This record gives sequence, C-alpha cells and structure tokens, in this order.
Amino acid sequence: MRPSILAVAAVAASSLALGACGTGDAEESSGGSAAQGSLKTGPGVDASTKTIRVGDLNALSGPAAALGKPVAAGHQAYFEALNARGGIDGWKIDLAVEDTGYQPQQHVQAYNALKGDIAILNSFGSPTTKAIQPLFGREKLVTIPASFDSIWGTDPTVAPVGTPYSIDVANALDYATEGGAKKLKVGIIYQNDEYGADGLRGFEAAKESLGFTAAGRQSYKPGDTDFTAQVQKLKAAGAEAVVVTALPSATGPIVGTAATLGFTPQWILQGPSYVEQLITEDGTADAKPTPVAAALKGAIVTSFSAPWGDEAAPGMEQLLADQEQYAPDQPPSIYFALAYSQGIVVEQILRKAIGSGDLSREGILAAKENLGEVDLGGITPAVTYTPEGGPPSRNTLITEIDPSVPGFLKVLEPAHSSTVAEEIDISA
Repeated sequence: MRPSILAVAAVAASSLALGACGTGDAEESSGGSAAQGSLKTGPGVDASTKTIRVGDLNALSGPAAALGKPVAAGHQAYFEALNARGGIDGWKIDLAVEDTGYQPQQHVQAYNALKGDIAILNSFGSPTTKAIQPLFGREKLVTIPASFDSIWGTDPTVAPVGTPYSIDVANALDYATEGGAKKLKVGIIYQNDEYGADGLRGFEAAKESLGFTAAGRQSYKPGDTDFTAQVQKLKAAGAEAVVVTALPSATGPIVGTAATLGFTPQWILQGPSYVEQLITEDGTADAKPTPVAAALKGAIVTSFSAPWGDEAAPGMEQLLADQEQYAPDQPPSIYFALAYSQGIVVEQILRKAIGSGDLSREGILAAKENLGEVDLGGITPAVTYTPEGGPPSRNTLITEIDPSVPGFLKVLEPAHSSTVAEEIDISA
C-alpha cells in the first residue's frame, strides 16, 4: 500500500464507504570515536569536511505517508536552509532519508543499515520508533521521534518535541468539559497499537479525574477501512463527544461513517488524527472541499504546531521563507512545521556538542541532556531537556477546525494546562 498525500485525501473523499557523504573513518563507522585535533568525533562525523550525517527514518509510503512526506520535507528544508546560512559554525548537515513505510520490521532493518554512519537520528512513528528503541539506547544514539508517546520522556537518549499524547488528550478533555463542570458522555475510538494506547491512557486519567461518563472505548486495527460497528456502538451509547486517536486515513472514514448515520458528536482529534487534506483535496485553501469537511468543522484538535502562517509565532516568518525556497510544492502542513521545529532541536544539540568539543555519541547525548529550554519560535511549544528527563511539555495547543482560515486551524487556547495532565505519571 503506497498512498500519497493526495491518496489519503481520496480516502477521506470516499469516506462514506470510505545521501551519503561526510562520514567518519572505519573506527568511527563501527561505533568508536576518534579525536580530530581538539574535537572528539564519532560515527557520522567527518571533521576533515566539517560534515555531520543525520539519519531520517520516515514513512514515505504506507498508511502514514500523508504525515511522513511533509515531515521529511520539513527536515530537508530546515537543514538545506541551515547549510545555506553557513551551517553550525561552519559544520554542514548531510541528511540520510530512508523510507520504512510505517512498518516496524522495515524500520529495524533501515536502522541497522544506517546506525554506524550517523551522529543523530530522526525517527517517524510510535510503533516503529519503539521497535528500535532498545537498539539506539544501546548505541547511545540521540533520537528525535516524530511521535508524542509518553514513554519518550523516560528515555535519556530520546529528544521528544511536543506534548505527549496522554497529556494532550487529558488537557483536551479538561477543556471540552470545562474542568469537569460540563457533564458529558465521552467515547474514544483508537488505533490498537502503542500510539492508540497512549491516547487511551489520557482518556482514562481524564475520566477518573473529571468524572465524565464513558460512552465506549472502541478500537480498530491499523489498516482497517470499515468503522461502522465502532461508530454504531458510540452512537448507541449516546456519546456527546468522541476522542479520535487515529491516522488521518482512518479519521476520514470514521467521521464520514458517523455523518451517514446522523451521528454528530463533538469530535476531539488527537494531533496525528488530523491532516489538512481532510478538509480540501490537496490541503490548500482554494481546493475542492472533501465530503467530510463540513462534518469536521468545529472539531477540536490537539495541534502540535501553530496554524500555518500564524503571525503570533515569531518563528513562522522564517519557516515560511525557507518553505518557499526549499520546499515550494509543500502545501500548508502542521507536520512540516513540526519537522522544522525538530530541525531546530537537532541544530541546538549539535551546536552545544560542538561548543563542548565532543561530537562523539556520548558527547552528543551529554549535550542533549544538558540543553535546558529550547525556544522553538512559537511554531511548536518550547521544550526542555534535563538529566532528570520527563515530558518536554505538559501544555496543549487547543485548536478548532475552521475551513475559512489558513491551515484550517484556529487557536482556542495556546497553552492549555490542567490538574489531570499535571498528575499523569509518564513513568508508570
């Protein structure tokens, strides 16, 4: 299965049925480190050409391609722009992108092929990144996941960007129920894997704390296309609000099926459930609306990036300029913006490691653990990395789908926090 971004839009539209240079020497490539003058180096670092190789395991095909493609484009645009501006004190980034199709086994194979020749890693997806977590942990290879699983905050080798899924869902339900004052019947439909389990975790914590009535917990397997049974059960239970923890290729059919059944709850989309192509065929404002666009109007989205073109985000102007120059065909995308923010994090980790004179695996890890707060220009909430670990953020950007605004998302609260979210123990 190889749907492009437009192919996922087609799924939503039918929802009623619905590189390789600059590596270290042989010793470095096998996982060792070598001193280059006063600078200590390691795998993926070529001091003679001042090049650092960054791995990028992505989903350019498969069920998550609609998300993986803009993530890859965001990484590429950020590092090309960074290199054009002189890099990191003269050091240039060589990005090595591999497509793993959102398949854990392929992810492991690609990781094993790259691991000896990269200094730091971007990794797309929860189930895929979890498949390689023991491997990059053993290698002390700092990894930035395009995923918001709560567990990342407990792993010193991981540099997560964004609020964990469980905390996002808890904050969204706190917002929707007005801190528990508004008594609602709330259901959830979730993907039956690591990604969905973390959203369910936030749902359960919110139910216990806020006291709403659970109107069903419906799961589905990745790749499923028929959600009639799940939607019918949520409708029969009288769900007034439904949390959707899915990929967009499932969100369209779920919402479309509900519309045909006359079921119109308040939809609450966990971040990766949303993509701009759910609203128009190609994600741009002038394109034809999809059949589910009207049903999604007013849906709450726990967005992990500011709406496209948000003038309140100081870093948005530079992002748009870099996108226009280095990814001109990229339509508005919160996934592109997320990846751009991840590029900032990679740059800051490597900048600190260079300043410390240590680009070995251990030196890069030490730089990450002692980086402190990183300002992401309002594009994504600031993140903090310390030796103690923990979630990079406990605040949630609450947005609402509005087809009339750029990117189709309107900010309701830029940093919603709640008691229930503060009390979630990510190590449990």
